[in-house]
Amino acid sequence: MNSIQTKLDTARPELLDLSLRNPLINYRLLKTRGVEVIDEFPTDVYRILVEEGKAMSFLPKSEPEENDSLLFEGDGVVNNLAQHTGNKLQTNHSSAELQSRLATTKNTAQTAIQEQGVTTLYLALGMLRWYESESSDRLRRAPLILIPVEIDRASVRARFYIRHTSEEIGTNLSLQEKLKLEFGIQLPLIAEADDIEQLNIQSYYQAVEASTVGASIDETNRWSVDKSAIALGFFSFTKFLMYHDLDAAKWPDHSLSQHPVLQSLLITGFQEPKSTIPDDVPIDEHLNPADTHHVVDADSSQALAIHDVSQGRNLVIQGPPGTGKSQTITNLIAEAISKGKKVLFVAEKMAALDVVKRNLDKVGLGDACLELHSHKMNKKAVVDELKQTFNLGLQQKTLLEKEVELLINDRDRLNSYCQAVNTPIGESGITPFQAYGELLAVDRCLSGIQLPTLDSRQFQHSLLEFRKGLVITEELRTLLKSMGTPTNHPFWGSLCKLFLPADRQPLERAAAEARAEVIALKDSSERLARYLKFPIPDTCEAVKSLIRVARRALDAPNLTDVNVQSTEWRTRRSDLRIGLSAGERLSELHSGHDSILIREVWEQNVLEIRQMLAAYGGKWWRFLSGKYRRACNELTGLCTQPLAKTQEARLRIVDAILEAQHELSYLEKIQELGQRLFGAHWHGESSNWSQLQGIVGYLSALHESIANSELPEALVTYLAANPDLEALRTLVSMVEEHQASHPHLLQTVTEKIQLDETGRDGLKACSLTQQVHILECWEREAKRL
Repeated sequence: MNSIQTKLDTARPELLDLSLRNPLINYRLLKTRGVEVIDEFPTDVYRILVEEGKAMSFLPKSEPEENDSLLFEGDGVVNNLAQHTGNKLQTNHSSAELQSRLATTKNTAQTAIQEQGVTTLYLALGMLRWYESESSDRLRRAPLILIPVEIDRASVRARFYIRHTSEEIGTNLSLQEKLKLEFGIQLPLIAEADDIEQLNIQSYYQAVEASTVGASIDETNRWSVDKSAIALGFFSFTKFLMYHDLDAAKWPDHSLSQHPVLQSLLITGFQEPKSTIPDDVPIDEHLNPADTHHVVDADSSQALAIHDVSQGRNLVIQGPPGTGKSQTITNLIAEAISKGKKVLFVAEKMAALDVVKRNLDKVGLGDACLELHSHKMNKKAVVDELKQTFNLGLQQKTLLEKEVELLINDRDRLNSYCQAVNTPIGESGITPFQAYGELLAVDRCLSGIQLPTLDSRQFQHSLLEFRKGLVITEELRTLLKSMGTPTNHPFWGSLCKLFLPADRQPLERAAAEARAEVIALKDSSERLARYLKFPIPDTCEAVKSLIRVARRALDAPNLTDVNVQSTEWRTRRSDLRIGLSAGERLSELHSGHDSILIREVWEQNVLEIRQMLAAYGGKWWRFLSGKYRRACNELTGLCTQPLAKTQEARLRIVDAILEAQHELSYLEKIQELGQRLFGAHWHGESSNWSQLQGIVGYLSALHESIANSELPEALVTYLAANPDLEALRTLVSMVEEHQASHPHLLQTVTEKIQLDETGRDGLKACSLTQQVHILECWEREAKRL
């Protein structure tokens, strides 16, 4: 026992940080975080934060108006000592510096809570001003009253504020221990939490002055209490509380030094008995589901660890993240709860505690957990949680015998399957597990080739026969290694069973000729495509399409000065055809009657003449009608020759004039359209109608094919440039010549190697570039056939 106590007494001081690096001993304002408050009364700050439970914000120092751009709404700067009763804390920092410091302070405080679950941000009220020795001239400051606070803001444009977290307000315990050990001074404690609202700040300062200033070793009496000092900073008591917990005097009957775990840890070492379940036996034979209380999933290794801990063994469980340590701890706590035991679960990181707590909450055991160490817990909260748990009452345990029976049945079925797949089949010495493993490995190498289904009836051979099969397989593997993967062989797909050395040169010659022809076809089609400014073709189909387009261009009529690119050739095709037909008919009418009619007759209104001729021309007494004689006289005046004698001839003349006027109206409707589309080819009534109709027929069909994606739009652009069609005709003839001989030469090569093109993409279907590569490979690698 003395040895344990000695080791504890030796280790405890290492937990204390009584050096000047500890801000609880030697407080200094940090460069980027923390804030010092000026011109405020600690009594008022304590009343607002603690007694009234209100929040307080910060004010920057007074600055010139143009430099105060970071002030937020409502941030009036106050430097008047009469304003001590407000909810704003005055500082000596500029607006920009204050916002930066508070933002950094907020982030640091949140990180500490998220990682450790404890509050490290405090508002210090009052400072003890002290010196290390009588000869020291370096003033030190140590906070006296520490109020745990949280810092936040409502939005990015809002002010930062602090609020009391409802945790206990504490005394500077590190300073208390420092003064006690090094100066023999007993620092007074503040009131208990129940009387915290009655705490008299000034009385406490006076008590500190009475115990420190007069009793200090500094005979010059330089020690003092700064009663107006207020500072927001980071302070930690964690290791100091551990120091107090390891004080043997605080444990009754020296129970700390007699604790068996401490004795094993510090003196004797752990002499743990072996597990009652060996590692090499199925764990299900030793665990009854009715006696286990696993509330989350657990594999066999986790179940064995839970069983050993339940039997009283001390364990260290190690494993990387994600291996189920938190699940194991959750199940251990559930086992302990089922047996009425108490569990203390501690962790350095708050996240580890939260994971286990969430697991227990999900299974309904969260109420059995008491959260002791957290920024959210204080004495009152602990008492309230104990009261809530006590009022839950005793829950009745129900044995779900049917569910346990089903569970055991499912477990036995799974174990039977596991045993079956690990039992050798017949005399083969191979288990299904091994066989399927080999099949999966081979399947990955065969790139998805379907393997036969595994059937246990196929395992009739012995292990010796199996090994003979492996020898044959190895021979095949060696052969494949020398020739390579069959699908990658240059002549993959060849059905040739006999290939003599004498056949090699004819194959090389045929491949060379075919390759030269493919290159010629590729080059000539490329020149044709560049001339047309079309995409370069690289397949036989693309070459055919290019030739078809080029032939379509060669069929074009004279399109000089024609607006080839206009879409009106398609959209107004009907108007154009009607107008051109009218022009052609009008030309025919003029050709047949201009010799017997005056030029102005085509503009005369002869409808009344036609009506009189039609009405009286068939009567025998027509010469007695004045209207008829007048109509004949008017028609005679329109003719350059004697008037025809017969009624039919006279009507034909009048009808020709009326028809010409009718056709002229159709022609006039397309006058502007004709000028816009035909350009110099349009001469109105004197146009070459057959030529224009040829242009309309060609361009209308061309634009219709383009609209239906049968021809590329680039063809219109090409024709609009008035190209040299004779040069185009030469290029097309060259491509067609190579295209005609190309299939025959390819067929010659494929026949020599007896290529089965049904099981692979045909050589003709490959791109021209691929054909060149394949033929070059066949020519170079002919010996491999």
